[in-house]
Amino acid sequence: MSARETALQRFRNPDPWHAPAAYWFWHRLPDMDTIRAQVRQMYDAGIRSFQVQARLSYPIEGYLDDDYLAACRVAVETAAGLGMIVGIYDDYNWQTGHAGGRAVTGYDELRERHLFWVRIPAGASDGTLSGIRSATENLGPAAMDWHYEGGVVAWADWRVEYALVTEGEQGTAIERPELVDRLEGATDGCRVRLVEPVPNGTETIVFVSARCSTSRLVNPVDPVAVDRFVEAGYQPFADALGDFFGRTVAYMFFDQPHAVYYDWAERVGDLRSAMPFHESLAVSIREHWGERTSQVLAALLDGDDPERLSLRAQFYEHFSGYAMETFLGRLRAWSHAHGLRQSGHEVLGHVGGWALDTAFANWDLRVNFGLDHFGVDAYRDLTAVDAQDALVQLSPVFGDSVARHHGRSGTMVEQYFLTPPEGGTPWSGHWGLSLQELRTTVINHHLQGMRQMIFHGFYQTHGHGDDHESLRNPRFDFPPGINFEPWFADHHLRFALESARLSEFLEPVSPQSDVAVLYPLRTVWTSGQLGEQASATGEWARALTESRVGFHLVDERDLEAADVEEGAVCFGDHRYRALVLPAVTTLRSAASLRQLRRLAEAGVRVLASGATPAVYQEGPQTAAEDWEGLAQAVEVFGAVPEETTLRGLVAPRGQTVPTLHVPAGSAVRWRGGPDGADGFRFACFAEAEGTAELLLPEGPWQLEEWVAADGTVRILGAAKGTVVLRLERNALRLLRVSRGMEPASGWADATDGSEVAAGHGTPEWSAPEELESGWLLDIPEDAYEEAATRRDIAVTCGWERQGLPTFAGTADYVRQIQLDAPVPLELTLPAVAGAVLVSLNGVRVGERAWSPYRITIPVDALRPGGNELRIQVAPSAANRYYAGTGLRAEAEPCGLLAPPLLRRALAEVSSSCALVDGDRPIEE
Repeated sequence: MSARETALQRFRNPDPWHAPAAYWFWHRLPDMDTIRAQVRQMYDAGIRSFQVQARLSYPIEGYLDDDYLAACRVAVETAAGLGMIVGIYDDYNWQTGHAGGRAVTGYDELRERHLFWVRIPAGASDGTLSGIRSATENLGPAAMDWHYEGGVVAWADWRVEYALVTEGEQGTAIERPELVDRLEGATDGCRVRLVEPVPNGTETIVFVSARCSTSRLVNPVDPVAVDRFVEAGYQPFADALGDFFGRTVAYMFFDQPHAVYYDWAERVGDLRSAMPFHESLAVSIREHWGERTSQVLAALLDGDDPERLSLRAQFYEHFSGYAMETFLGRLRAWSHAHGLRQSGHEVLGHVGGWALDTAFANWDLRVNFGLDHFGVDAYRDLTAVDAQDALVQLSPVFGDSVARHHGRSGTMVEQYFLTPPEGGTPWSGHWGLSLQELRTTVINHHLQGMRQMIFHGFYQTHGHGDDHESLRNPRFDFPPGINFEPWFADHHLRFALESARLSEFLEPVSPQSDVAVLYPLRTVWTSGQLGEQASATGEWARALTESRVGFHLVDERDLEAADVEEGAVCFGDHRYRALVLPAVTTLRSAASLRQLRRLAEAGVRVLASGATPAVYQEGPQTAAEDWEGLAQAVEVFGAVPEETTLRGLVAPRGQTVPTLHVPAGSAVRWRGGPDGADGFRFACFAEAEGTAELLLPEGPWQLEEWVAADGTVRILGAAKGTVVLRLERNALRLLRVSRGMEPASGWADATDGSEVAAGHGTPEWSAPEELESGWLLDIPEDAYEEAATRRDIAVTCGWERQGLPTFAGTADYVRQIQLDAPVPLELTLPAVAGAVLVSLNGVRVGERAWSPYRITIPVDALRPGGNELRIQVAPSAANRYYAGTGLRAEAEPCGLLAPPLLRRALAEVSSSCALVDGDRPIEE
C-alpha cells in the first residue's frame, strides 16, 4: 500500500489513538453484563478508548480489591475483542498518590509531610502556627472524607527543620538551631518556644515540619513513599491485567499528582502554601547549597532584590527537579518496565482560560513540580492536559508546545465542564451540554494541537434524585455523564468520527506557526503564579489566537540551543520569525540575553510587553543593565499590540509555499502546513459564517477536499493564485493541495479568484413555506415521564414553556404535509435546542446535531397527498436532572424554537464542478 493509500485508509477509518476517549466513571462494582454492555455502547458511539475511574461514590475500601480488578479484566477483555485501547487511570477518584488509601495503610510514616514556618518578631520568645486549612475543604465534605480518614485533618510528629535569624527582608540570614528551646505540637498546629527573646532589629524564622496523620496521600518527595504507592497502586494492575500490557492496555495515566495545599493563619511570605518535605529533600538541599542554605530559605519567603530573587529561582529549579525525579521518575520507570507508555497531566493553573493564574489561584503551584510544564513532559511518552468548559483556551496549544519540545506533537485533552450558566449554582456542572457545543469545543481544540479528546466522563449510572450533593451523588460529579444525554445514542457517533478524521488529517502537519512565546518559568519562580507575567502570557496567547496568528510556547532551554536561519529562530525543526517575552523579569543567565541580541541582529523580531528582565538566576546581577543595552533591538510594548502588528509577524508565504489567510473580522479558525508527503493540508472551521483565502504560489497545484463527515476525498481540480473559501456557520473544511501538472479527467479548471464550493446537482428552490401550525408532540412509551402521550405543541418556543418544564427526553414533532406531486424538498430548522432525526412516512431522511439544521428530502420518500413529517428532537438532560434541585434559575430550552421552513425543488441543475469562477459560487 502506498503512502497515499495508507493516509486515505487512516482518514476513512481512524485508529483509537485519534478517536475520542472517555473516563468511565464507576459508582459501584459493575456486574459483568453491565461492563460488556457499556464498553459496547462506547464503541458503537465512536469512543474507542477508555480509562476506568472509581469515583467518590465507589466504596473506597473496595478499590483495587479482587472483585474490582476482576471487573477491570472483563472490561479489558471486552475492549480487546473490539480492537479498542485501554489506559489505566492510576488512582481512586483523582489526584494520583494514594491508591485509595492503600499506600499508607500500615505505613503511617509515609503519609504526606509538609514544611511550615513560624515567624517570631523582635522582643518575642515564642510563636504560634494555627488555623491550618486544607485546600480540599473547598470541595466539600465528600472530598474531605476521601482525602482524610474520618474526614478531618490532624497533624503529628512535629519537627524543627531549620531556625534562622534574619536582619530585614534584604538582610543576612544565619542558621541558629540552638535558639529553639522546644516545639509543642498538636493535631491542629504548634507553638515554638525560644531560649530567649529575639534581639531588636532581627526576626527569627523557624521552619517546622509535620506529618498529616489522617491523610491518605503519600509524601510525594519521599522516595520510599512513592515506591510504596507504586507497589500498592500500580502493581495490582500488572498482576490482574499484565497479559494485556503493551497491547490493549497501552499506557498508565496520572492525574494532578500533588500533596494537598495547606495555608494557615499566621502565614506571611512569598510562598503561599506549605511545601511537601522529607529528610531526603533536606539532604539534597544541604548538599547543593551547604552554608548558603539559610540564605536560600530566607529568599524563599522574603526579598525582592535581584540577589534574593536569584536564590529563589535556584531553589525552585532544584525543588522541581527533585520532585519530578522522585515521583514522576518512579512512575515512568515502572510503566516502561512493564511495556507501557506513561501519560497524565499535572495541575494546570491556566486550565479554563488563557492566563497562567486562571485556576487554583489560592494554591501556590510552585510546590507542584515548580510549574515546570516542559520539565514534567520529559517524564511522559504521551502528552496530556486538561481543559475546562466550552472555551477556546491555552491548554491544548500549551500541551502541543511541550510535546514538540520533546520531539513529539499533539496532546490528549481531558475535557470537563464545571462552570454553570448564569444563575446556576457552582459545582452543579453542565447537564445542558449540547452536541453542537461539544463539537465546537473539540474542533477548536484540534486546531490548537489536540490529538485526542478524553471526555470526563462516561457514567456507569446517572446517580439519584434524593439529594444534589456535589461529588458524592454521581449525578453531580462533574456532569454531564455523556451517555445519559438524550442525544448521545443516535448522534454521538457522527461527531466522534468527524473528530477522529480531523485528528488523522492534521496528524502529519507541521503547523505554520510564526511566533514563539517564551514561557516565563523563571519569572514564575521569582514572582509566583499571580504575577504580571501570568496575565501577560494569557493576553499574548489570546490576542495571537484571535488574530489567527499561529504560535507555540517555548522554553528558555529551547532558546539556549536555538539556531538562526534566514531571519528565523529555529527550535528543532520549527522556525519562528518572532519571539515574545511576556513580562519576563527573570532569565537563567546573561547568556539568554546574548542569545536574544543574536536573534534580533539576525532579523528575528523580538517583542516584549510589561516588565522587562531585571534578574539572572545565575551569575552577576547585571540583567537590568544588559537589557538597556539590548532595548534598541527589541520592540517593547506597554501591553499586547493591536491586531495589525500581530498579523505583521506572519511570514509572507504565499509567494513560496501554499498558506491560508483569514481576512480581519472573519470567524474562520484554521490550522495547516506541510504534511511531509509533498503536500500541504489546511483545516478550516467557522463558528459563524466567514471566509478564508488559500494563497498559492506559482503552480500548477491540485486541490482536493477531505470530508471529515464521511471519510471521502473529493478531487476539486487545478488551482492557482488565490482561492476563496466561503464557510457557512459550523462548517468544517479540510483541504489538501499538492503540485500537479495536468488536471485529471473530470476536473474543472480554476481561475484566479476562484471559489471553493461543492455542487451535487443542487436544485433551484421555491420561496420557503413556514410550517407554524398543525404540530403534535409524541412522547415515546419508554419515556421516564409523560410516557405515551400526545399533545398539541407550538413551534415558536420550546416545550419547557408549554407544560413540560421537567421533561428532557426525546420526543417527536409530527405534522402532515400535502403534496400534489412529489418533488424534492428542503427542510430547514431555524432554531433547535437539541439534535434531530427527520423522517417522512416512516423513512429516515436525515439527522443533524448542529446547525445548519438543513435536510434535503428525496422524492422517493414522498407520495402524492398527505405525508407524515416527524422531527425527533433529543435535547440535553438538564431539565430532568436539575428539576427540583434549585441548581438552575429556570428550565433550559428543549425542542423546536422557531417554525420549520420548507422549500420545494423547482428545477434540477446538474453540476459536478467544485471549483468555479468567483462570480458564480456554488453553495453547499
